[in-house]
Amino acid sequence: MNTPLLDGPARPLESVHAKFIVDLVLGIDNPRQTAVPPQQLRFRERLMNEIMAQAQLRTWSMVGALSENPAMRVGLADKLASTLDPGHLALTKMGHHLHILQQKGNETPGTLQLYATTGERFLRRAAHKQRALSQRGLMVQAGEHSDQVFTRWQAGNYSGWSLAGRCFIALEELRWGAFGDACRLLTGEAKALLMDNLRAMATQYLAQSIHAASATRHFYLQWLTSPVAPALMDHKEMLCWLGSDCDSEHHPVSWSVTQTWQTIALGMPRLCSATRLATAMVDEIFQEEEIFTVV
Repeated sequence: MNTPLLDGPARPLESVHAKFIVDLVLGIDNPRQTAVPPQQLRFRERLMNEIMAQAQLRTWSMVGALSENPAMRVGLADKLASTLDPGHLALTKMGHHLHILQQKGNETPGTLQLYATTGERFLRRAAHKQRALSQRGLMVQAGEHSDQVFTRWQAGNYSGWSLAGRCFIALEELRWGAFGDACRLLTGEAKALLMDNLRAMATQYLAQSIHAASATRHFYLQWLTSPVAPALMDHKEMLCWLGSDCDSEHHPVSWSVTQTWQTIALGMPRLCSATRLATAMVDEIFQEEEIFTVV
C-alpha cells in the first residue's frame, strides 16, 4: 500500500495546497492540462482524494465528472480556499483567471455568474491580504520566510529529491509564500536586493549539497539523479506535478529538473555549476512571475 502523499513527500511542503487549488481553476480552460502522462493522472487523483479527506470534503472526491464540470471545479476551489487559506498569489491567480473566463462568455449564464462572484470574492480576499502584508513589512516577512525554507533544506526536509530538485522545491515554497509576495509587490532596489540574496543563498546550498565550490562544473546527471529511498516514485511524481507549469522552451532548467519522464530540454547545460543552476532556476521561476497588485 502506498504511503499517503500528505504524510510522505508533501509533508514538508507548504506550497502543495495553493498549487492544487489554483490548478482546479486554471484547469477549466487550460489545454496544457490535456498532455498529462498516465502516471501523473493517477498521482493527481491520489492527491485530490487525500486533500478532500483532509479538508473533510470526501463527497467531492467521489464525483467522477469533476474534471469536465467547470462549475464543480470552481465550487470545490472556493470551498478549499476557505478551508486551507492558499495565500495571496493563489487567490489573485484564481480571481484574475475567473474574470477572464467570465469575459469570454463561453458557458451558461449561471456558470458565468459563478465565475464573476467567486472571482470577486477571491480578489477581495487577496486585497485584504495585500494590505496586511504591507502593514507588517514585506522585506521583514520575506527574510523570515527565506530563513525558514533554507533551514528546512539544510535540515534534510527535501532530501527525498535530487540535488537540483531540492533547489526547485525550495524556490517553489518561496514563490507561493511571503517571499514571493514581497517579490511581486516590491519594486526597484528592494526587489533587486531580494532576488540577489535568493540567487546567492540557492547557489550556496546547492554547492554545499554536492560538496564542491559554487563554480565547479558537474555533469548534469549528478544534479538530476534522485536518491534511492522509500516512496521514490511518489517523490518523483510530486516534483513533476509541482513543476507542471514549466515548459522546455521558457524554463529549460526547471523543466529538466522536474519533468523526469521527458528528455531534458535543449537549453539545459550538460555541464553546470551550482551558480549556473541556481541562477537559471531563480530567473525561470521568479523573473516571469505575474505582478499581481490588487487594489
